[in-house]
Amino acid sequence: MDLTSILLALVVLLLATAICVILFERLGFGSILGFIVAGIIMGPHTPGPVATENVEDLQHIAELGVVLFLFTIGLEMRPEKMWAMRRLLFGLGSLQMLVTASVLGTYLLLFTDASWESAVIGGLGFAMSSTAIIMATLAERGELATEHGQTSFAILMAQDLWIVPVMALVPILAHRTAEVTEASLWEEVSLLVVAIGGIIVIGRHLLPAVLGYTAKRRRMEAFGIVVMLSVVGAAWVAEHAGLSMTLGAFLIGMLLSASDYRYQIEATVAPFKDTLMGLFFIAVGMSINVSALLSDWSTLITHVPAILALKIAVLIGLTLAFSIGRQAAIRSGFLMSQFGEFAFVLFGAAAVAGVLSTHQLTLGMLAVALSMILTPLMVKIGSELAVRLGAVSVVEEAKPAADLDRHVVVIGYEESGQLICLMLERANVPFIAFDRNISRVQEGKQSGHNVHFGDINSPATQQAAGLGRADAVYVTLRDMEQAKAVAVTLKHLYPLLDVYVRVRTLKDQDELVARGIKHAGTGYIESTLVRGSALLKGIGTSEADVQELVEDFQRDDYALVRSAYAKSNREQ
Repeated sequence: MDLTSILLALVVLLLATAICVILFERLGFGSILGFIVAGIIMGPHTPGPVATENVEDLQHIAELGVVLFLFTIGLEMRPEKMWAMRRLLFGLGSLQMLVTASVLGTYLLLFTDASWESAVIGGLGFAMSSTAIIMATLAERGELATEHGQTSFAILMAQDLWIVPVMALVPILAHRTAEVTEASLWEEVSLLVVAIGGIIVIGRHLLPAVLGYTAKRRRMEAFGIVVMLSVVGAAWVAEHAGLSMTLGAFLIGMLLSASDYRYQIEATVAPFKDTLMGLFFIAVGMSINVSALLSDWSTLITHVPAILALKIAVLIGLTLAFSIGRQAAIRSGFLMSQFGEFAFVLFGAAAVAGVLSTHQLTLGMLAVALSMILTPLMVKIGSELAVRLGAVSVVEEAKPAADLDRHVVVIGYEESGQLICLMLERANVPFIAFDRNISRVQEGKQSGHNVHFGDINSPATQQAAGLGRADAVYVTLRDMEQAKAVAVTLKHLYPLLDVYVRVRTLKDQDELVARGIKHAGTGYIESTLVRGSALLKGIGTSEADVQELVEDFQRDDYALVRSAYAKSNREQ
């Protein structure tokens, strides 16, 4: 394709995506289905304009979005929180794989022409769910911190751990047991241990030191490169060791969750993650062969709903058995009903090994694609059923600001910011502070203050600060132009938020007041009044007279000071 054709295809793709996303969001199905439908329209299997014929290459690139997404989830999951979830992760997650695979495999064996080997592969493939779709859906709906969100997440992580033994099962089912020797098994285990150990050592010790080096020198470009390198590197190492890329990304993210740079890291990857996640779902849509789907419609319409119903029933039953609330169990069951991306890999490997026929491979791929398309509808059904049964219980979110409400956000942890934090602490007012100087952040943490490294201009950092739930924000930055820009931006984004900002001059104050910032104060004048009061008292002026003078200066928005400034300027 020439450049003109590429640009035209890109314009049409973006237009189709925008229309589909807006339409499906208006219909209540969310943006994910919109991306998939746009991919179907622009894919090589439908008439009309085609964005690209190389759908597989596009999928490989777009998978980086899933990798980055799991990395950000890891940033929210401290190791101690993962340990606290061990019952769900290893207990519920493992049982879900075993029981679901057994039930679905039995169904395929009894009601289709599948052999027992292909039934096992089909059961295992359909037992897994789509990490990308589920996590994106939870994030879009703001449900990551809910009981069903945490339950679904634990099951997904357990499914990722099952990838290695499931893939190892393919050559065994193909009767290639001779290839699985003791030596090769030992090599695989050793590689696995070395890979995980390497990720842990680098993530816990090396990366924080490198990120600290770049942060102290304000090298934000280098900071971003190091972050992206760590994510991609961990994903590559995990995949090379036989694990999923997402698991490697999640692990490195989890190791960085306790660092001082967590919010800035999240802000760095957010633009890439969001773009690539959208591209991923478009690529999924492009891979769907509509004509093949229609030709095998009767088979798919018979078996896919039955398999989905069985999977939902097993998921709900198991979650209830693990004392998960009824509402959360229903939501988890319907949310995780679809078949995951790993099924494409598993079915492809099984076909190459001769376990699945070409026809079975096609049907399996179409079943996975159809289940993905149906996910928004299943989520909608599950949500409505859960609402009828009662409210959803919420668990504590991993982010420090998640459990804060009606708190104060302090921007800048210099002397003024530190004093504000001390005052808030003494007054028992909850707060969270941000600063781009890592040394000050570390000093704040040593003082026991809730201080984090991050740029408040980033939407991800704003979300982490919980600005939508805060009572007020206090901006205290030495760079006055930056302070004014931050104050105006936050007031625009959060109109109901009280924005306090420390400025140097009355001119700065008047400028901010004119732009809607009512709480702009001149720190220079107030500090001068304090020093001047000390001077007057020191030379014998009574405290009452000093207080009266200060009040005179402060009265009517420093009217006396303004008149003196005006007179001075006229004389000049």
